[in-house]
Amino acid sequence: MNINIRRGGDDYFFNRLFSYVNSELDGNIQGMEQLRGNVYLVETEDTRFILKGYNDLRKLKIQEAFASSLRQSGFGSSYGFVRMNKPLQFEGLYYGCIEYIDQHENRFDYGLQADRDEGIKLLDKFHDHTSLLASSYAGMLPRGDLARKWHHRKKEFTTNLQAVHFYVNSAVTGEVLNWAEVSLKNFDASKRELEQEQPVILHGDVAHHNFLRSKEGRLYLIDYDLISLGPRAYDMLQYANRILPFLDWDFESLEKIGHLKKWLGYEAFLHGLLYPADILREWNRLLREKNHISPYRLSPLIEMTINQFQQRKKFHDDVTSRLHSWK
Repeated sequence: MNINIRRGGDDYFFNRLFSYVNSELDGNIQGMEQLRGNVYLVETEDTRFILKGYNDLRKLKIQEAFASSLRQSGFGSSYGFVRMNKPLQFEGLYYGCIEYIDQHENRFDYGLQADRDEGIKLLDKFHDHTSLLASSYAGMLPRGDLARKWHHRKKEFTTNLQAVHFYVNSAVTGEVLNWAEVSLKNFDASKRELEQEQPVILHGDVAHHNFLRSKEGRLYLIDYDLISLGPRAYDMLQYANRILPFLDWDFESLEKIGHLKKWLGYEAFLHGLLYPADILREWNRLLREKNHISPYRLSPLIEMTINQFQQRKKFHDDVTSRLHSWK
């Protein structure tokens, strides 16, 4: 991997960042590649590491401390930070150096039952360890507030409706927004039962790309930018929402996942399952990034919103019927 000198705009920034990092490290950089945003893969004569930029030094220090605490607690399925003599500060960002994990050719995939089962088992293990760390980080981390996040997401989607209706019929979006409205109302009213649980440090973003399988076959949980304090049910709810499309929106398939069975007995958890988190999230992201004309991005979103609509509706009716039977 080699550095290619680029000219103009962001490329000019990349060249200057490369020069700065090279001057601050003991070994010469053999190459640097931008992975996304402020995240870079760096290769020196001896090793590889991930260079990641943070908006302020406090965020970087919390990330370094948490990664270290997690390792010391006995949770070995994550990365650590490379110890630096001083913070790398460049153009208003503070850069941390994260251990590089060489990926297996078979990447983690929510479409595979074995991966889904392994992922939720690892997430549960992560919570077991972070429950022991929660009190130490109480003054550093925000409280997890899933309802507030969902309210904001629904509001943003509502402002985007005109653009969404260029691709999706208003009857579909009307139903989706109704699901969101009813889910949020009931979740707000019942979420306290979830919050009675012992708090843990939540991961906050259990997307498939945050589960990384190493070349040796070990599964890692990565990227702690959104960690917060709260009930583990919040991460488990996100996980359930992420895997439901791969279960064809079948509630009975959720019940067969041992680590979810407990949570399916909570009214608030079921109301949370009815929130169309993925549809709202992905449309908002697409329009925020102005990528709605990209077929690569648009096609799976149309599939999610329209082609899965009847499956989602059946799932919604099934869960609603279960909730009514409890009353």
